[in-house]
Amino acid sequence: MGTNYKNVDRRLLREWEERRKNILSESFIVESAGNKEERIARAREDFEYFARTYFPHLCKKPCAKFHIEAARYIKAHPNARAVFRWPRGHAKSTIMSLIIPLWLLIQEKREINLMLLVSQSEDKAKKLLRNLRAELEINPLFISDFGQMAGGGEWADGEFKTTTGVLFVAVGRGQSPRGLINRGLRPDYIVIDDLDDDELVLNPSRVGRALDWCLSALIGTMAMGRGRFIMVGNLIGLRIPLLYSFRHKR
Repeated sequence: MGTNYKNVDRRLLREWEERRKNILSESFIVESAGNKEERIARAREDFEYFARTYFPHLCKKPCAKFHIEAARYIKAHPNARAVFRWPRGHAKSTIMSLIIPLWLLIQEKREINLMLLVSQSEDKAKKLLRNLRAELEINPLFISDFGQMAGGGEWADGEFKTTTGVLFVAVGRGQSPRGLINRGLRPDYIVIDDLDDDELVLNPSRVGRALDWCLSALIGTMAMGRGRFIMVGNLIGLRIPLLYSFRHKR
């Protein structure tokens, strides 16, 4: 079943059309079958090659060393507990909430069963998830090489399942994520993208509640000790280091 655009407001449809035009703005060359096999094999191993080949509309410049190191670390550690502190303008959302999840999605071994994409609010999390879904639904070279994975369902609901059975869910800060299961399995990939904001960091009690939510309700949705739990953000206040207290724990 294809994407359902019923009951989607005009603002979201305009955003989707702009995203579609952006994805198709670069020249994608669908090569021969032989080159396709070589391209896929290299893309599965080489993160920068994957990013630059399939997402030229997003990756205008070579990936930074820290982008590549983060991707390799996440791929190599299926039970990672990691925090990455990147400044504003350093492609946090593009890399962590879009390209790395798609890189894991194309691996021969199944790396993701249920991904939670978490942000400051449910609306922001849904917007990030729509960016990811757009690539699955529109990106011509990705589709040519890895197949149409977008799946069906309500387009703007903040939840969709790929044709390969992987479930993606958008969650806002403080929402109850309990009870999420896909194919009998709990979430195995959680990425927290800019959980904090300028107002939050000025209130120590709210920072504490956000941290408690991350380390109890959110991480508690995962099977004990299993799955990738990733946070990325920038240091925007003196109190926010509390949210980075479990940096690079496995």
